[in-house]
Amino acid sequence: MKIGIVGLPQVGKTTVFRLATGQHEAPAGQAGPEGAQAVVRIPDPRLTALARMHPGKKLVPATASFVDSPPLTRGAGKGEGVGSAVLTALRQADALLHVVRDFEEARIPHVEGSLDPARDIGLLATEFLLADLDVAEKRILRIEEALRKGRKDQNPRELAVLRRSAEALQAERPLRDLDFPPAEERLLRGFQFLTAKPLLLLVNIGEEDLGKEEAILGGLRSLAGPRVALLALAAKTELEVARLDPEDAAAFRRDLGLDVPGAERLLRSASGLLGLLTFFTVGDEEVRAWTLRRGASALEAAGTIHTDFAKGFIKAEVVPFAALAEAGSLAGAKKKGILRLEGKDYPVVDGDVITVRFSV
Repeated sequence: MKIGIVGLPQVGKTTVFRLATGQHEAPAGQAGPEGAQAVVRIPDPRLTALARMHPGKKLVPATASFVDSPPLTRGAGKGEGVGSAVLTALRQADALLHVVRDFEEARIPHVEGSLDPARDIGLLATEFLLADLDVAEKRILRIEEALRKGRKDQNPRELAVLRRSAEALQAERPLRDLDFPPAEERLLRGFQFLTAKPLLLLVNIGEEDLGKEEAILGGLRSLAGPRVALLALAAKTELEVARLDPEDAAAFRRDLGLDVPGAERLLRSASGLLGLLTFFTVGDEEVRAWTLRRGASALEAAGTIHTDFAKGFIKAEVVPFAALAEAGSLAGAKKKGILRLEGKDYPVVDGDVITVRFSV
C-alpha cells in the first residue's frame, strides 16, 4: 500500500507525513519531485496474539508506505513548474491523500489568500483532470496515427476505452466515477490515471475545532463520490501528543476527546478506502501479516507471499483467526480438525490464517 500525500503549499502536508510515519522530527533537506518516502508498520492485535501462540517466531507486521510529495499549485496539470514531474511520480501511488487546510495561522498565509477547503479540493481535482486528459489524448493520437498507417499491433478496444475516458475528463468527471468492466480496467491500468485512484480528503483542522469534525466534514460530503473518503484531523496537535510517552499521550487524548490516535485513524481510513483485508501466515521462522484487496482469491494470496507459491499452487490450508485463537495454536487447530482445504478460487476473508501447499 503506497499512499501519495498531496496538497497546496503550507497546508500541513509534511506534518501529516510525520504523524503517519512516526517521524516526530522534520526530515532534513529537500526531496526531489518524487518526494520523501517512509514505510510504517500497520499495528494489528491479531498478529501480536498469533506471535504469543507461536513463541520463538519473528513477528512481521504488514506495512504501508507514505510519500510526502512537493506542494502543487495552479497550473500543475498543464505541466507548469515542477508540477509535471510531481504528478508523474504520484502515478506510482496506490491512493492519493489530499491534505486540505482548515486551520488559521497568521504567520503562514494561505497561498490562495483565504481558507476555503471546498475551493482547494476543487483546485487540485482540476489539475489531476487536466493531467489525465493530456495523457489520454496523447495516447489516442498515437493509436489513431498508427491505425492510419495500417499497423495491426494496436488494440481497437484500448482506443475505445481511452476515448470514453477522455470524454469523461473533458466533462470534468474523474475516472473513479466510471464503472469499467474488468477487461477495460486492465487496459487502463498501465496509464496510472490520477483521477482513477482512490482519494482520501484529509481536512487539517486546528485544535480549537476538535469536537466539530462532523460539522466540518458535513459541508464537504457533496464533494465525495465513489472511492473518495473524508477525514478531519488536527495534525499538528496529534503530532505533539504522539511525541509524549504513552501514559501522558493517553491522558492528553482523553482530555482532548481523541479516542484513537491520529496515525491509527489515518491508516484505518486508507486501508478501508483501498478495500484491503489482512491475512496471516505462520511459517517456520516468522508470524506475518499481509494485506490483500477484498475479494481476492487464495491464488492471489499465494502470489503475494511468493510468486513460486502461485505458480505451484495446490491447495490452501485456511483457518479463521478467531477459531485459531480458540484452538491456541496452529498445531492445536490441526488436532481439532478445523483447518479447511481451499482451492485457488477461494475468496480470502479478513483474518484468515493461510498455509499454502505448493509444488516446486
